[in-house]
Amino acid sequence: MKNSIETNYLIFVSSDGKKNGYEIFNERIKKNLWPIYTKTPQLINIKIGKKIIFYIAGNGINSQHFVASAEIDELNNPIINQNDPNQEFKQVLFYVRFKNLKIFKNFISIKDHMKSLTFIDSSKRNIYGLYFQGGVCKINKQSYDYLTNI
Repeated sequence: MKNSIETNYLIFVSSDGKKNGYEIFNERIKKNLWPIYTKTPQLINIKIGKKIIFYIAGNGINSQHFVASAEIDELNNPIINQNDPNQEFKQVLFYVRFKNLKIFKNFISIKDHMKSLTFIDSSKRNIYGLYFQGGVCKINKQSYDYLTNI
């Protein structure tokens, strides 16, 4: 990935687990609790005020789509040794709560907008899934603004 990627913008990825990624996303958003696991990449960047875009990975309904945006409002500690029921072997380090949640009226297919997403190296567009591994990843301001203004 490019070194110029800013850290004020993040992608929270919901992928298939015991349910499909979109169902898991909906459950988390309804509760306004997004689990962050002990081995999540970008832990240092998960802070109040960061701008988030939500991406559904996996193979189920609405997969390969950006579906919403928000801003981190709170970081909450979990009950000790709590595991996520949708990702049973992952221990929750803390939970994120959001404000200014905007569910997109029309979900945005990554495949339809790949050429406009500058956080994905043009030579790696055929393996774009690598950019979404680990549950939380960086996105640059240009790509974030593009997706939130479609």
